[in-house]
Amino acid sequence: MKAVLKFGGSIFMPESGADIDFIRETMTFLVTQSQNHELAIVVGGGKYSREGGKLAREFTADEDHLDMIGILGARLNAAILVAALGDHACPEIPRSEEEFMELTKKYPGKIIISGGFRPRQRTDAVAVEIAKAWGAKMVVKGTNVDFAYDKDPNEFENAKPLKKLTFRELQEIGESEHLTANSPTIMDSKASEILVKSKIKVAIVNGKNLENIAKILAGENFKGTQVGF
Repeated sequence: MKAVLKFGGSIFMPESGADIDFIRETMTFLVTQSQNHELAIVVGGGKYSREGGKLAREFTADEDHLDMIGILGARLNAAILVAALGDHACPEIPRSEEEFMELTKKYPGKIIISGGFRPRQRTDAVAVEIAKAWGAKMVVKGTNVDFAYDKDPNEFENAKPLKKLTFRELQEIGESEHLTANSPTIMDSKASEILVKSKIKVAIVNGKNLENIAKILAGENFKGTQVGF
């Protein structure tokens, strides 16, 4: 399978500090899975983006500028993962889907790791844009919870898991979330807009559960939210 795996930055870089053991475990997982699947990785900015954005917001209300800080945070995380993946990684980090496609030709067989691309979109949109340009059949979004929910399960005990969504339902959720720079979302409106047209399937899962992600790639039943299945 050709798939794009999108990991939230907090999966690898939680508030308590970098989870070095899990980074190593994930890199080993990617090397193993890449023997049977074509994979591209997108990582969010997590802690770096949030803290940088919070600091910069003391000086500016320019959301595009604040988005650029988030983008740079995501690219920093991407650079760390490139180092961790070693010779299996493409040594360059693309800044657009066009650069991504160029790198697939320049470094055939290498795993390309991306961060943010441009303001006014999240790394969810980056993953979907790559999937569309590259012809991937699936986007797997790894978060710190098991499903997408109707509200934040870390704050609300009565949050309900959304086990199945249509592309249109996902778009409605994206459009209802009026976001400022570096704020979390199930799937941003730009990504949802592309998905409605492209029909690329999305699995929203716990990014820490690598065994579950392996099931998705193998076409088996998995625990998580299914979009467009």
